[in-house]
Amino acid sequence: MTLLEQLAQPLLTARQDFSAAFMIINQIKAALPETPDAGLAPLFQICEQLMTDPGYRCQKQAYFFYRSVAQTLQRVALRSDTGEDPDPRRALQLLNTGMMQSHEALRRAMAETLGSLPLAIDRVPQGPEPIDGGMLPESPPLCDARWLADRGIQRINGWEWQGRSLRAVTRSGEMLVVKCLRKDEDPASLVREAAWMDYLKTVAASYDRTFVIPRSLPHDQGHLVKAPVASRHAPVGTGLHPQRYAIAFTVSPDYFHYPNEAHPQRRLDARQISEVLGRNAWLLGRLMAEGIAHTALIPLFHNRAQGHRREDGGRYRWPHAGRLDRWLASCRYPNFGVSGLRDFEHFERVEGRPCFRYEIIGSHLISLVLVAGSYFRQQRPDRVGFDASGRPVDVRDLFDRELFQNMLRDIFRFYYEGFTDGVWCAHQPVMPDITVDRMIEEMGVDRHMEEVLRVADQGAMDRSTFAAFLEARGIPRDEARQMPKGREDIPLMTGPHLGGFNQAISLPELIAFAATGSARCVLGRFRREREGLI
Repeated sequence: MTLLEQLAQPLLTARQDFSAAFMIINQIKAALPETPDAGLAPLFQICEQLMTDPGYRCQKQAYFFYRSVAQTLQRVALRSDTGEDPDPRRALQLLNTGMMQSHEALRRAMAETLGSLPLAIDRVPQGPEPIDGGMLPESPPLCDARWLADRGIQRINGWEWQGRSLRAVTRSGEMLVVKCLRKDEDPASLVREAAWMDYLKTVAASYDRTFVIPRSLPHDQGHLVKAPVASRHAPVGTGLHPQRYAIAFTVSPDYFHYPNEAHPQRRLDARQISEVLGRNAWLLGRLMAEGIAHTALIPLFHNRAQGHRREDGGRYRWPHAGRLDRWLASCRYPNFGVSGLRDFEHFERVEGRPCFRYEIIGSHLISLVLVAGSYFRQQRPDRVGFDASGRPVDVRDLFDRELFQNMLRDIFRFYYEGFTDGVWCAHQPVMPDITVDRMIEEMGVDRHMEEVLRVADQGAMDRSTFAAFLEARGIPRDEARQMPKGREDIPLMTGPHLGGFNQAISLPELIAFAATGSARCVLGRFRREREGLI
């Protein structure tokens, strides 16, 4: 009897209590490298028993228990596969089966394990992250008419503000953009963005889908410039750096055309929105397959108010399934549009970090789905919050169920195909039908509007920051300046949010979609690499 058979014997002969079963599966996992030639039929039998036994599912430590089961199967899946050994394929099949179960702890453990499978991009570094020489110029040139003329650029209209950027139409028909640094940002972030623009032009040239990369305007010291004189009169609340650091670039005229525009003349029709969502999903997947991740497609936060005192800055870690802060507001200006992806300072290398890659893919899917939901809400942006009677506004009538379902299907399918360089099998469902109904239910009824500014968070603010925080959330300026600080928690109506303050997300189906979608993408590429198709 082999070591593996000896360890498995207690579970094969009788049901063990939770602690004993947990200890045995950990022992088997540790022994696998020492028994490379052992038959694995007993192991598969045990894993199936542990995954289906209802008595184990109700335990508080069930997630960690199933994670050990999943990691045991992953070790089998990573064994060298000559094409004749069925064991690795059987292990992947069991992991995939477990991921499709409704039990949250089981599904999460299996999805995370599949999503962390190693890929070729983890073993073959793609090169260092693009940089712009690493040095900032001591005296950046002023981006004025003369400097632009030296680069063959002439404006034909005045400057207009777009967020923190100045834009103008050029004589060539392109759009000139001067993106300004915010006061709390490092100038290196703009330098990094310009370097990514230059790098990605060569990468995107091989793509057969539209991906318009801005053309940076460098000079002999790099890319950083001083913004035009017009930047001195930025709109209130823009918060620009006092030195007015910026980068300049030219783009296509539709660079600032967002997928969920509210104005009737700029609103995309059903065919256009599906194309834009699908194409950007493909671009994100293809870049991820090359080890390049966009880490902020939209701002995803668990709680913005606590961002300054949390290690993660309050940013959303979707595997924890917490409440999602201000989902509709986060979708207002997504970092993708008709021309493709944008805000390149958020790109970074991910090869060698499979767990991080799994989370980023899930964040991409969540972001794309939320923007798809906001597309329907933007038909009536005024219908939000509570009505005159204090009831949550119900705008489910704005949603086209069939179109929304097609959007979600295309988001996953194109992301999968971009990442795996394969085709998603049409007969495999992307999600249960009820998921679409649940998304319409939660995105279409504003039940969760409250945010709470805790006393501890107030104490970390000075008086001016405290007043500005309240004013930005709808409190009149005079009232915000007079409100006592640090006396009691302050409720603020800033939603809609997905979930109550400091509670779980009200749409767990979105988390399940992100988990299974991310894991399926990684599994699909892993299989194609093993089969020599990539």
